[in-house]
Amino acid sequence: MSILVGTANGRKDKNDVILQELMDAGNWKQALASVEKRLKKNDKSIGLVVNKISILLASCDTDRQAQATVEVRDLLGRKPPTSDFDILLAIESLAEKWPGWYRESKTAIDQMWEHAAVANPKDEKLLDLWFKTKFTAQNYKAAQKATMLYSKNFPKDRRPYYRLILSSHLASESPELSDSERSMFKEIAYRLLTKAVTLIPDDSASSRLGKLSLESEISNASKGQVDASRALQNPGDLLFLLRIYQSQGRDKEALDILNDPRTGLTSSVGRSSWELVLAKVALHESCELWELQWTECYEILRRASPSYSKDTEHTGGVNVGAFGNDWTIWAAFLKASSKIATLEKSSKTKGMIESYLDNGKKSLNAQKAMIEFYAAHPVRIGSDSGTLLSALLAFYYEYSASPVCFDGLRHAQRLPLEQKREFLIKIEKHTNPDETMRFSGEKERREWILSEINYLKQAYTLIISVQAGLDNTKLLESFVAVCLYLYKISVPLSRDLPVSERQPGDDAAILAAMGCIHLFDNGDERGLVRAAAILELLLSNSAHNYDAQLIIIRVYIYLGIGVQAMSHYARLDIKHLQYLTNSWIMFTRISTIHPHPFPVVSSRKIDLTSPTTMLKSALSWGHRQNQQVEGGIASFFEHDSLFELLQHLEFQKTTEVAALVKASLMSEAKRIARLGHGYYGLEFDVAISDPSSFNFDDVRNTASFPNYEAHGQSSFERYLRPGPMTEKAWLLAQLRLTDLVYAVMGIDTGQSRLFRLPDMGDMTLPEKAAAEWTTVMTSLHGGATQCSKSIQKEYSSCVEGALSRLDHFTKPWAVLAKELEEDPTQVMVSLSPDLAIPNWYTFHRIYMAMDQCAITTAFLQSIATLNQKSHYFEDQSFLDSSAAHMKEVGLLIFRTFHRAARTIQAKMLEMAKKPYLEEVCFGKEGDDTDIVGMEMRNLAENQKWITDYCSGLMGNWAEALQGVISTKYRTVKQVKPN
Repeated sequence: MSILVGTANGRKDKNDVILQELMDAGNWKQALASVEKRLKKNDKSIGLVVNKISILLASCDTDRQAQATVEVRDLLGRKPPTSDFDILLAIESLAEKWPGWYRESKTAIDQMWEHAAVANPKDEKLLDLWFKTKFTAQNYKAAQKATMLYSKNFPKDRRPYYRLILSSHLASESPELSDSERSMFKEIAYRLLTKAVTLIPDDSASSRLGKLSLESEISNASKGQVDASRALQNPGDLLFLLRIYQSQGRDKEALDILNDPRTGLTSSVGRSSWELVLAKVALHESCELWELQWTECYEILRRASPSYSKDTEHTGGVNVGAFGNDWTIWAAFLKASSKIATLEKSSKTKGMIESYLDNGKKSLNAQKAMIEFYAAHPVRIGSDSGTLLSALLAFYYEYSASPVCFDGLRHAQRLPLEQKREFLIKIEKHTNPDETMRFSGEKERREWILSEINYLKQAYTLIISVQAGLDNTKLLESFVAVCLYLYKISVPLSRDLPVSERQPGDDAAILAAMGCIHLFDNGDERGLVRAAAILELLLSNSAHNYDAQLIIIRVYIYLGIGVQAMSHYARLDIKHLQYLTNSWIMFTRISTIHPHPFPVVSSRKIDLTSPTTMLKSALSWGHRQNQQVEGGIASFFEHDSLFELLQHLEFQKTTEVAALVKASLMSEAKRIARLGHGYYGLEFDVAISDPSSFNFDDVRNTASFPNYEAHGQSSFERYLRPGPMTEKAWLLAQLRLTDLVYAVMGIDTGQSRLFRLPDMGDMTLPEKAAAEWTTVMTSLHGGATQCSKSIQKEYSSCVEGALSRLDHFTKPWAVLAKELEEDPTQVMVSLSPDLAIPNWYTFHRIYMAMDQCAITTAFLQSIATLNQKSHYFEDQSFLDSSAAHMKEVGLLIFRTFHRAARTIQAKMLEMAKKPYLEEVCFGKEGDDTDIVGMEMRNLAENQKWITDYCSGLMGNWAEALQGVISTKYRTVKQVKPN
């Protein structure tokens, strides 16, 4: 902790250096004595008082912290108030470090700034600092007050006026304020914006004055009574207004402003901005003005069409040019047409689309629009013979060798069964008109491969996916074999391409892996290890294929091979918001699959890393992001980019509401610590003010996975989930558990989560049992610490009842231990008569039992110790014997798990010396009946790679089992907080 304020005119002198050394050493008593001695000599030094408060707060002594509160009140009540920037910022810094103290002193600190500003009304730097300090701290009510005074004292300055609008708008959305306050701030923002609109000068006046610039006219107008500098001046100001109007439900008023010749798109303010064009289209839709939306989009598309001549016809509006051929406009145009649903509008809509297709160069968006049009209008328009099938075929013929092909054909699923067959036959014929094309030039071969892949994607969607869950093994095997063959012949075409570029045949290998995963879903246990091998072969040629990395992470997680999953996760190079949207893919249940550290081989040495380190990086991103946001806010204010600032703040809000993801990562980190493979750190805590509501957005992105599944089928990502998605009920139980463990360890977090749990929802069976027992334990522990004498009998019966149910909760652990004792392979998955492997659920059951054993033992020991002092439960010997019994049960279970893990580990290492996994994964050499294994062996080519890969997997399972062996039976009391 560093000294906050230098006391020698704001600079640090030798006395400050001595004080700093005492604080660094944690010698609070001597540091406090030093400050008080200096204060007696110079009792007017505010800097010394601030440092004294800092020491009192840091001393972790209740009496001294109470004294700090008194000192703060005296300091904030001083007259005249301080206006020293360093002092003001130092007090704000204290507030950041001690949020509990800040809540008590918040009003007084806000008043300190106000008194300083009132005493120095013309100090613009002070007013600016006050506003920015409160705005950055998201104290928008105080920021609004700062800008109110700022705007009043500097009426001709544009900046405080618009900052007042901004802070009023944000205060109107602050959940901390009352409904009446939010309504007041909403009205203030609206009135100020309305005034800014009325101040915009008439463009015709500019014409009469010789077409002066808007800025020049504002300068002239500002000499009068009205300060015209506060008028809207540019498209950014209009976008700022639209965003606030829309947030208040004033869409119609916003649309009127855009339609006004003085303030709208074609005015000197709107400047024909394309962003405003898109905003206007969106407002038409939100107001359900479909006729206006259709007309607006029609005109935009007409002016942007290749046949439109600007020499013969005046635009009469926004000159959009090529910008008009925008999919946003096409989508709005088609939606308006389908909403109006008249023959006339449908005919004109179709005619507009065709105007983009009759030229030599066809528009991609127009071809997509034609498909959307026929999908929305299954009945033919007039005498036209066009159909959805013809539109889909035309699109495929044009873009069969393009990555956009699959997305453009998504409506093929709407075709009747007979037309689906016709569609597949015709695109297959187009892809393979004759065999000679396969052996043409390199460019033609690459295009053929891309076309073949797009055909296979359609076959996957229209045939493979719709038959999911049916007995279609032969079809799936044939599909996988074709994909593998196609990928193999594509590899030579990629050798001259940069390693960072997606290779032409990559998607063929991904389709093959997806087919194997469908085989696994159909009951072929070999499917997952084959999918992993295919993706490893793909990544050896295309190391940066994001889709392949995502899928292989989940495959390895499902197989219980955490070390490989984390290795591939590291290669993803997750950044920024991806920590919230994609980190769950790796870390969901990682604490019960691979909680222990693992070696990472670098070019020079072998390092140890761990899931804890990776989790900490993911969780700390939010703090780093807040620092970046603060820097971004300063930049936006410097350039008066308030619309961009609002977008920036909305992005920040996304990171703040993602508590579900943060709590999920935190719970994994905490369990790893309880199992003895990590460390406790309060930086893993997520502050949740009202856990019982817990209505935070779920920002987990399942759409990041490639998905070619048919409409109505499960998304591909669902096939690879290790159990249900982590949901609200489970996370609430984990937050309870965290508090219980902290209480047992004697750590006071200042939070209480003894709230009622909702329905347990979707959990694995071990998780559900753990959540139920956690509820009982937490209630009992809370009762032991807060029970009054009046309810002693009630609490005693509660304890007795819970302890009598102890065997009920420990039974699943005992059953698992018995299974492992009798035959460890009972918890493994058989891949062949000779080979069985563990998977994620094998480890999940074991680690959940270990975790719950240790917690239950620590809990009972804690209750027994508490009761020795309080005597809330009369039969102390019963408590002691229950705790001792639980300790014995835990020891027995842990020893059984360790023995079983060693047995399985030895078996895995022994089987690694034999070709069992190689035969499962790549088939037996010469076995023509296993067409998937045969194609995989042909693809790998190198026998040494096959042998090394398979033996490596066996070693990975042995390494995962080592984590079970190294997890010692230790009660939570033995885990020392870091």
